[in-house]
Amino acid sequence: FLGVVERNAHRLLALVGDLLFLAQVEAGKLSLELGAVDLSAIAAESVETARPLAEERDITLTLATGPLALIAGDHARLAQLLDNLISNGVKFTPPGGRVDVRVKGQRGKAVIEVRDTGMGIPSEEQHHLFERFFRTAKATEQAIPGTGLGLAISKAIVDAHQGQITVASADGGGTTFRISLPIRQAQPTEEEAVEEFAL
Repeated sequence: FLGVVERNAHRLLALVGDLLFLAQVEAGKLSLELGAVDLSAIAAESVETARPLAEERDITLTLATGPLALIAGDHARLAQLLDNLISNGVKFTPPGGRVDVRVKGQRGKAVIEVRDTGMGIPSEEQHHLFERFFRTAKATEQAIPGTGLGLAISKAIVDAHQGQITVASADGGGTTFRISLPIRQAQPTEEEAVEEFAL
């Protein structure tokens, strides 16, 4: 009984944290703690965090990284972004499937791709994906746990880093999320370490 209470308390705390994050975004007060970030290392940490669940569900989880310089970014927020996308990939992929994470430099951008072989997303639902509380019809029908906040938060983090996030998917054919971030290698001064972004 106490274990159930503890799990639900952690879930409620996470939900409150997500709602506060989105309230900051809506108010234009989301701040980033900028520093030199190794995206490949963050991706490796997120993959290892998701690996136990992937193995439990018999899902192959891979990571491939290419040459990429350190970029200016918020380590904690970028880790949150990767955690969201990778955990979604694992959650929506049936047993025996795979989730592939790729990080590389491309044409002056840092590019992250998270590709799964899951249930896919119908084209008519894709333009709603980054809306708060939106859940696909299949996710609702199959009672897959979730609040519908993860992708809204992911987009806010990408926007705050002046990047772009896109999705390519087909119903029953898997999904690929692609993030493109500008490579800004200049080190911020102490005064610029926390930068306000009006979203």
